Amino acid sequence: MHLRRIAALISVAALAVPALRSQEAAAPAAELRALVEKISAKLRAGDSRPADLAPDLAAFDALRAKYKDTKTDEVAQIHYMQATLLGQVLDDTEGAKKLLNGLMTGFPGTPTAARAERTIAALDQAAAAKSAQAALVGKPAPALNFKWSSGAPLKTLADLKGKVVVLDFWATWCGPCISSFPQVRELTAHYKNSDVVVLGVTSIQGSVSNLGPSKIDTRNDPAREMALMTDFIKAKDITWTVAFSEEPVFNPAYGVTGIPHMAIIAPDGTVRHTGMHPASPHAEKVNKIDALLKEFGKPVPAAKG
Repeated sequence: MHLRRIAALISVAALAVPALRSQEAAAPAAELRALVEKISAKLRAGDSRPADLAPDLAAFDALRAKYKDTKTDEVAQIHYMQATLLGQVLDDTEGAKKLLNGLMTGFPGTPTAARAERTIAALDQAAAAKSAQAALVGKPAPALNFKWSSGAPLKTLADLKGKVVVLDFWATWCGPCISSFPQVRELTAHYKNSDVVVLGVTSIQGSVSNLGPSKIDTRNDPAREMALMTDFIKAKDITWTVAFSEEPVFNPAYGVTGIPHMAIIAPDGTVRHTGMHPASPHAEKVNKIDALLKEFGKPVPAAKG
C-alpha cells in the first residue's frame, strides 16, 4: 500500500514542477519539490501515521500562506499536493475535498483547478463505492450471468451455491490484474479439490490486450473476443475458471470502480468480503476462506509447506 501511495505522490510531484518559466513560478515549484521529496522519504521508511506527517502538513500550510496572494498554477499545485497527502496517505477524504474545493475557487481557469474538479468527482465515486461495498457484506450476492466460461459450462453465479466463491473482477488490458496472476494461481492451487471456486470475471471490452505485440480489435465481434480468451488463458497460465459476464466488469452492484477487485462469497450465497486486491498476502485470503469453510462444516485443506 505504501508503495502505491508513494508512486501517486511522486507522479503528482512530477507534474507539480513545470519548466521554470519565471522566477515567480520557480520559487513555489522548487519549494514544493523539496517538501514532496522529504515526504516520499518518510513514506519509504514506513512513516505514514498522522503524527509522522504532522510537520509536513504544517509545512504545506506555511507554503500556502506564503504564496496566498500569488494565483499561479504553480501555487495551485501546492494546494493539490497537500490534498493528495490528506486523501491518499492519511485517508482524510473530507480534508482533501475541502482543500480541492478551495483550490477551484481560488485558482479558476488553471489546469490544476480542472484536475481538482476531476479528483473530487473521483473521490465521491470512491466513497459511493465504499458505501455500496459495506452495505453488501452479509447480503445475498448480486446476480451474475455468464455468456462464456472456461472449463465446465457456467451460466450464473447461483450455479456455484454451496461453495466458497472467490470472484476476481479483471480485464486483459489491466496491468495490475495480470501482475496479480501469480497470487491468484497460488490461491487456486491451495484450494484444489476443495469446495472453493476461484472465478475470474470479465466482460466484453471490444479488444484483447497483452496477447501479442499489439492490441487486438474485437469491436462488434464479441464471439472472437471470447474465442481469443482460450489463447489468453494458455499464454498467461491461468489455472482458474474465467467467465464473461453479461454485467459490466465495473459492476456497480459489487461497488467495482477499479480492477482488480476481489470479493468472497459464502456457500449460502452471501457476500462476506469485498473490495480486496488479489495480490494481497496469501495468508490473509486463506484465513478468510478457511473461516467460511469451517463455518459451513466443510473440509479445510492442510497448510502447505
